Formats: sequence, C-alpha cells, structure tokens
Amino acid sequence: MANLNYAVQYGRAIQTAYPYLSYYADLWNQGESYRFRPLNGKTVMIPIVTTSGARAANRDSIDGSFSRNFDIDWQAMTLTMDREWDTLVDPLDVVETNEVATIANVTRVFNEQHKIPEQDAYMSMKLAGFAGAHGGTSTESLTSATILAEWDKALEYMTNQRVNRDRVRCKITPAAYKLLKQATGMTRFIEVTNGIRDVDRNIARLDGVEIMEVPADMMKTAYIFTNGWAIDNSNAQQINFVLYDPDAIAAPIVYDVAMMSPGSAQTKGKDIYYERYYYDVFMLAQRGAGVYAHLGAAPSLGSLTITSVAGTGAAGDTVVTAAGNGIFGTGEVAEGLALKYSVNDAAVTLTYGAVPDATKTWVDMSANPLTIASMTAGKYITVALVNKQTGFCVSGGNTTLVVKA
Repeated sequence: MANLNYAVQYGRAIQTAYPYLSYYADLWNQGESYRFRPLNGKTVMIPIVTTSGARAANRDSIDGSFSRNFDIDWQAMTLTMDREWDTLVDPLDVVETNEVATIANVTRVFNEQHKIPEQDAYMSMKLAGFAGAHGGTSTESLTSATILAEWDKALEYMTNQRVNRDRVRCKITPAAYKLLKQATGMTRFIEVTNGIRDVDRNIARLDGVEIMEVPADMMKTAYIFTNGWAIDNSNAQQINFVLYDPDAIAAPIVYDVAMMSPGSAQTKGKDIYYERYYYDVFMLAQRGAGVYAHLGAAPSLGSLTITSVAGTGAAGDTVVTAAGNGIFGTGEVAEGLALKYSVNDAAVTLTYGAVPDATKTWVDMSANPLTIASMTAGKYITVALVNKQTGFCVSGGNTTLVVKA
C-alpha cells in the first residue's frame, strides 16, 4: 500500500488548534504570512513595495510625461527551523490500552505539549531579538510604582515609530502582570452585580492595548532546540513584557510531510508516523521598529563589519561599507535605523542602548557604500547603527582607513 502524504490536510487541522493552544495565535500563519510567494519548502519570498511621494500639482500645463513611481522587490527568507518527529505504534498497544495509544491521540499530545509550546518560545525569543536589534528595549527595574511609567515609555516608542495604537498587542509574564494589577496610580472601576464573588481584577486591555499573560519560561531571549525546547540558561534573559504590531511580523509554517505507514513485514507489524515541517519568524523590512521589549538585562551590542578601500577619485578618497544585522544586501538600512560614522586616531567604544560618545564628531552616513574625501590612511573609522528616534546605539564596528594615494 502506498503511503499517503496528507501534509496539507494535517496543516489545516493543526491550524484550528492554535487559537486554543498558542499564546501567539495572532501571528502564526496569520496576517502577513499569507502574502508570501513560496519558492520551495524552506524559502519564502517577502514582497517589498516602495513608492515615491506626492508632488505639487501644475494647473497650467500638461507635460504628457508619466513615469513609474513604484517598485517591487522580493526578499528571500529561509525558514531556519527545520523540524521532524516520528513514532511507531504497536497494534497490540492500541488493543491493550482500549485504543488510547492510537496515532491520533499520540500526535495530539505531541502538538499540545511540545510542538506549539516550542513555537511560542521561539516566537518570544525572535520578538525580543527584533526589539534589541532596533534599540526598542528597556531594562529599568519594574515595581508597582514604576511599571506604568515603563508602560507609557513603551507606548510612546511605538507611537513615534508610527505604529497605530489599535494594532499594538502585549504579551506579559505573570510576575509583571501582577505588578500591573498592583500599579500605583491605576484607576479601577469595579462593578459588583451578584455579590463579592463577581469582582474581576483582570486587565484585558490597558490604553487600548490587548494584554495576554504568557508563562515566564516561554518568555526568554535564548533557547536550545536540539531535542524539543529548553531554556539556554547560560545566555537567556527574562522578557518581562513585549509589545508588537502583528502587521510587522510574518510567521509562516510549512508542512512538507505528514505521513503514516501501516504495519508491514519491514516494520514488524507496527504502524509508523512521520512528519516534517518548517517554520520561522521574520520582521518585515519596512516595519522594522514594530516591536518593543522590557528585558531583565540589556542585550549585547551587535557587530557590524566595516570595510575601507581606496577611492577612485582624488587623493585621500576612501570608500566605506557597512554590513551586518539591520543592513540589507543592497546596503540599505532597516526602517527606524540610521548609520553614523566618526573618524579618529583610535576606535571609539560603543555601548548598546547609549548615545555614541558625544565628545566625538558623528556624521550621518548618507549612503552605503559611502565615498569620503580628504581622509588620512591609518586613522580609524567607527560606524554606529542607531535608532532614529532615541539615538541609542544597537550595533557597530570599526576599521582602519585605506585611502587613495
């Protein structure tokens, strides 16, 4: 008998489980994920549409000239979480357990207890990474007296990044949620209709933002996914809460194989089940500032690779290029970020979450690569990738200058 690959049907069936089992049901295979153009099982193409701005109308003439004022590019993203799972079931186990040990029951437990929790832990880790890469983080101490100020700071950040308040959602640990309920200055309206037993202290929304509690062990910045998922205790930081715009996130899940082989002589009469699937979480290029996270400790400074080669123009010309997280292959910088450089006798030390050394002169890197004139060979150029709104550094690098003789 030929094996039936029911990956598509299986994927649809699993999708119905997400609203009940996943803390991030609003992101997995939702919204922006449907705009993808599949290239192959592990790669999806994310469309990037850009247009020009409007211009003043001319009432006195028609020049008869029209030009294309939009462009479409495709960003290839590879799903890095390539996962598989299999099991065998002896027919005697099915009979002796009164049909408890069936493939259907076993796979249901796997989905509920392992697969979906793993994906949610991965989602938390990725969201914190996006926030860290764009400088949208805070590590201030949380107490009942400070949590509302931290909340307001997060909403201010999101609004200044042009994220509509109505779209913002929040995931929060039980400990931080407890502080929120105890927050100093919180105004509460309690309606008691059928006695004191009906008093509800839940905070489902705050300032229009939908809030959901997520277990603390699923709100970390680092995990190990060798066999299932486990907290990377040597590197993980606690995520106290994370605010995000669902329209800025894409989280596709692609089922490649979901197959069951009936018992045969080769399997000694045992049924075998096997599934393979891919998933990942991406930040859309034009909405890179749509995540803010409050962390237990500050992220480390990201690393940029800076190169300098001799220019082709006048003596002293150098061409400087920056590459790394937050910078696309074309040299363009992700939305909400900007490159700045400083030339000195020694490399400038950069700190994550801090404005670059104000005693040095910093210049906007208007292009990447950038040709800089009248430079001296052997001097150091330090390049910082900063958040446009706060000016805080998120990554950086340096190199010695090579100039045209």
